[in-house]
Amino acid sequence: MRNVLGVLLLAFGTALWAGAPAQPPAPARGAPSLLLVTLDTTRADHLGCYGAKGAQTPVLDGLASRGARFDEAHAHVPLTLPSHASLLTGDLPCTLNLRVNGMKLREGTETLATVLKSRGYWTGAFVSAVVLERGRGLSGGFDVYDDHMTLPPRTGGPPEERRAEETTQAALSAASKVRAPFFMWVHYYDPHYEYRPPEPYAARFAKDPYSGEIAYMDASLGRLLDGLKAQGKMSNTLVVVAGDHGEGLGEHGEKQHGVFLYEYAMRVPLIMDWPGHIGPGTVIPQTVGLSDVAPTALNLMGVPGPRTDGRSLEPLLAGGTLAAAPLYMESYHGFFTYGWAPLRGLMDGPWKFIQAPRPELYAWRSGEDKNEYRSDGPQVSAALKALQRFPAADQGEQKEMERFLKDPSNQETLRQLMSLGYISGSDSRPDQPGLLDPKDAIGIEEELRQASELTSTGQTEQGARLLLAILKKNPQNVPALSMLGMAYASAGKYEQARVCFQEEVKLKPQMDTGHLNLGTAYKNLGNPALAEKEYRAALALNPRMPEALAGLAQLLVNQKRIGDARAVLASATAGGVESADLYFEQGIVEASLGNNEAARFSFSKCLSLDPRRHEAAANLGRIAYQQGKVDEAIQYYERALRLAPRNMAYLATVGSLYLNGKNDSSKALQYFERALAADPYGPEAGNLKDMIRGLQASSGS
Repeated sequence: MRNVLGVLLLAFGTALWAGAPAQPPAPARGAPSLLLVTLDTTRADHLGCYGAKGAQTPVLDGLASRGARFDEAHAHVPLTLPSHASLLTGDLPCTLNLRVNGMKLREGTETLATVLKSRGYWTGAFVSAVVLERGRGLSGGFDVYDDHMTLPPRTGGPPEERRAEETTQAALSAASKVRAPFFMWVHYYDPHYEYRPPEPYAARFAKDPYSGEIAYMDASLGRLLDGLKAQGKMSNTLVVVAGDHGEGLGEHGEKQHGVFLYEYAMRVPLIMDWPGHIGPGTVIPQTVGLSDVAPTALNLMGVPGPRTDGRSLEPLLAGGTLAAAPLYMESYHGFFTYGWAPLRGLMDGPWKFIQAPRPELYAWRSGEDKNEYRSDGPQVSAALKALQRFPAADQGEQKEMERFLKDPSNQETLRQLMSLGYISGSDSRPDQPGLLDPKDAIGIEEELRQASELTSTGQTEQGARLLLAILKKNPQNVPALSMLGMAYASAGKYEQARVCFQEEVKLKPQMDTGHLNLGTAYKNLGNPALAEKEYRAALALNPRMPEALAGLAQLLVNQKRIGDARAVLASATAGGVESADLYFEQGIVEASLGNNEAARFSFSKCLSLDPRRHEAAANLGRIAYQQGKVDEAIQYYERALRLAPRNMAYLATVGSLYLNGKNDSSKALQYFERALAADPYGPEAGNLKDMIRGLQASSGS
């Protein structure tokens, strides 16, 4: 028997070995490491090493003086996700079919991480914005992909970014546990709008918070480099620092970025430092693109990589030359967000051509104020011919975009991206005639920000007027429609809100939020059938959407369809969806069925998720009273009153509890008087006056 078992175990062990995945080869002894640091929204002309007077960027300046600075490095797209995809893959956005934030890098695409991981490198990424969270497809090949966000926007909502110091600490903590060789990508997001540098940079740059964010980021980069050096990780490490795109700061009417292809958005810092391999103080004047970064890094490290659109810049670093090549750039952000015409461009030697409804041609080194476009100009003919090599977005690509938008797993991220001013969608075609030229429409972006500020500060009428003016010029502007609908809804104008949300759904049927808002408008208009239809449409797109689940459950409860409501809620909570609204509706359902303990659990969960939910505290008080726990009931109602101190019903209920449950007429009188003061002309005012007179008479007061 022992021999038989031995044969079986040997055979089983062989089968396991044969099925085990192949291990990557161990890196060669002395293989170099790679540290890639990306600086989001960082203009090259705001760094000291690129000539900015008064810049406080000593760490970046030091790297440039010890290594190489590329004077004319350019992004291919002025957006974070597609630009980083080009950085990591060496391919252009049009090759990757990844043109705007919110889309996803195709599975199986080779990146710096997958190539180096296959050669035995430890790989780690530490990103600082939801735009780059792991669902966007850049996490492939990384042993660690840290995308934990901590900083919410000023307007509230879920965290969308984190500060550089937190990202630095996460990277150093992970690095302390690994040995070389490694590939580490650290992404800093701080210069992105909203500009809110911490002290002392906020005070130091009170008039220029954008530069304050850059100075703070530079200091954090210094801590990263010092920390890695202290860990012994920098003796044989190629350091590459690159911006992903710039920032408008009001030039050409663009305050942020994403729409135009002008130099403020496209020229980025690119610095490489590797003592003993890159000569100190090297300056590269040739125009290069971010797609050149990955092939250059792999070439310098002696690692073979895939064929890419980009090319290795190693000859330039070695003092040689490279054949001149045109640099492609594009922006579809205005198209997918507002329905404006997309932009495509080409830099070729001293000329930059931008394809638009009104085309542009610039001798870009001299500035971009004088448009030298002539339809019969030789530079234009050459650029148009060269652009044919780079595929434009077509209807097939838009369908791929819509399939992505319909993927329920993407919806939470999409909502966060939309709050950043990203991706809204459009059912127009990129090549259709009549789309607004972004040059004519760019002011709309600022008007949208003004409208958002007005509506969020309670100036609803002014905000609505501005949004209506925007829609008159730009009827396909989905963000404006959505904002106007929300403004009307907050003012109780549900019919006007319905019109806005209905148009939004028509233009953008693939987004769950439009259906949710339209459903809520129908509910408030007393049309439960259409409200249910829209809630279910939202849930078809995003089955885990808490707002739609809670709205549908409430709708069903109001129609006495308790069983249907209970099924919706049970399915949601069983699927791990957690929301104060969901638990509140679940409490209502269970209480209506007489399941007090289940209701108590649900209201308690609601209160733990949203401690200011006074209705949940009041319902817990009601359950406690029904169970004969008068003191507990009073405690819960008084908690509700701390949150809603003038709620007449709560005040009157506590008065009744003191009177009937505690036989304390003095306390009861106090609460009845407060209840009457809170609603002196309401339907219960007469009863309250009678109670007060009776208690005063019995006490002789």
